[in-house]
Amino acid sequence: MNPRKDTNKDDRWNLDRWDLTAIDGPGDGDEFDKHDEEEYDPHMTVVENLDEDRYEGRRRWLAPLLRTTALIVLIFFGVAFTLEPAYHAVRGFVQRPDSPDYLSSVLVDGHPLIFHQSEIRYSMVGPPNYSQADIQILAQPVFTAMHNWERALGSRIRFVPASSIGGDDLLIHFVTDLNVAGLATIRPGDRYRPEVYLRINVDSPLPSNAILETIANHELGHALGLWGHSGYEGDCMYPIAGQSTPSARDIRTIRLLYGLQGAPQ
Repeated sequence: MNPRKDTNKDDRWNLDRWDLTAIDGPGDGDEFDKHDEEEYDPHMTVVENLDEDRYEGRRRWLAPLLRTTALIVLIFFGVAFTLEPAYHAVRGFVQRPDSPDYLSSVLVDGHPLIFHQSEIRYSMVGPPNYSQADIQILAQPVFTAMHNWERALGSRIRFVPASSIGGDDLLIHFVTDLNVAGLATIRPGDRYRPEVYLRINVDSPLPSNAILETIANHELGHALGLWGHSGYEGDCMYPIAGQSTPSARDIRTIRLLYGLQGAPQ
């Protein structure tokens, strides 16, 4: 009787049955190509291609966006730093004055209205709530404006403090309720006694010195006899005060007004 065959025995794992030399696969020295293996999985190929397309799409619009943003920033700062000076340069070139002075514009009924004495006694007053120390601080840019006009007129005039209010030739007010930046008038009487009003900021006790000096130059020009305006923006006697010192035309005009010839020494 033949022995019973073991049906649970699996000959597939019997290596004696296999010719190992016939197996086709990577050897010890072969380089394994992952791309060949990935080709067997079409899902992986689709996903990778989708990610690459999305990345390439982002790169396509991100780079131009960055370049455009940088260009806008450069243009903005370029305009901010160059447009205003260029505008004023072109405006100044186009609106060059057509004469070296504007004497005819500042005469009163064809005659000069000026100080005849060389010493101009001045007084300064401020709002009631301002201390004398505050007034002295406000006075500094006005003193600078006075010096500018003294230098323009040479030794013809000199500003000196008055002994008292009322005995002065020029009265300067610092006020907070003026609807313009500055104002010059002439007080009634039998002698020439101009009066100047300079507005100070109601929100701050001490306005900018540069602004106050610019307004003081303009209003002191009126008080000295320039009772009119220049039509040239580069002069401190232009209707809208914008120059902190008298220009060459301002100086020439006021020297002609006081009968002086040539440039100040």
